[in-house]
Amino acid sequence: MRAPKPQPVNTPRDLSRPFDAGDTDPRDGSGREDSSRRGDTPTRVPINADLLPVAGERTTTAYARRRQAMVDALNQCDRVHAVSRFVARTYERMGVRADLIETITIGTDMGDLARRNPQALRHAPAAPDAPVGVVFIGYNNRAKGLDLLLEALERSDPGVLARVHLRVHALGIDSIAGRIRRLEARLARLTVSGEYAREDVPWLVGDADLGVVPSVWWDNGPQTVLEMLACGVPVLGANLGGIPDFIEPGVNGLLFDGNDTNDLCAQLRRVVLDHELRVRLRAGIRQIKSMVEHAGEIESLYARCLAGQSPQARQAV
Repeated sequence: MRAPKPQPVNTPRDLSRPFDAGDTDPRDGSGREDSSRRGDTPTRVPINADLLPVAGERTTTAYARRRQAMVDALNQCDRVHAVSRFVARTYERMGVRADLIETITIGTDMGDLARRNPQALRHAPAAPDAPVGVVFIGYNNRAKGLDLLLEALERSDPGVLARVHLRVHALGIDSIAGRIRRLEARLARLTVSGEYAREDVPWLVGDADLGVVPSVWWDNGPQTVLEMLACGVPVLGANLGGIPDFIEPGVNGLLFDGNDTNDLCAQLRRVVLDHELRVRLRAGIRQIKSMVEHAGEIESLYARCLAGQSPQARQAV
């Protein structure tokens, strides 16, 4: 008998109560069972882009009462700042007044850093037959999805893997280094390093063809997406949280279904085998918001609050 296909998950649990010992956590496989106890291959459950609304107005737990107190406090503010559209939707679904919410995405100083180090960047696409640089940076923890990326690569066709120069630069890499090394013989090339300084980022990613942000949790607005784009690198990211705020599919990157190994594998194959797509995605990257621009937006927000203007007044400026 064929097992039923896993269905997408909108929320891992009832958000009106805290975790207990029986709950599953998407950051630890997004609802899959513990394969170490069952002795077989784990089944990943795809995660939808949004959380469901909170179920009712339950106040039967300390967590729910604390959450409601926080929502009540936010509703007394002049403005509630959301760093992505996902955060704005989540605020509203938790009970924050929609008319108070204003979305201002974050900025980064990585563009300035990259411009000061132009020799670190690739300014022209690599040759069609050159190895395709695929890079992951940041942290190796359950939420950031490095294990998902490795799983997708492990499932990839030999002809695809043989074209990939995999580059992994992440804090906490030691715990997964053996698994990465086992891929090395099948790859065109492998580069692995651990903790890095922020000033190193242009040198670590600047000549890559594709950055991968495979989060398996609803990241509010990951800096790694901005850092890669600021260095001229297209991004393949999970369609979760704030990641889609910065990626326009087919223009400056691609999206894949959250926690879906098969879709990530398919999108990787698409990029690796399609040189024209890589050229188009790199050309589609636009200048990323700087920290100076972001600070100016926040200063404007404060000024409008002091002047008693509504959130909608920003749209008319």
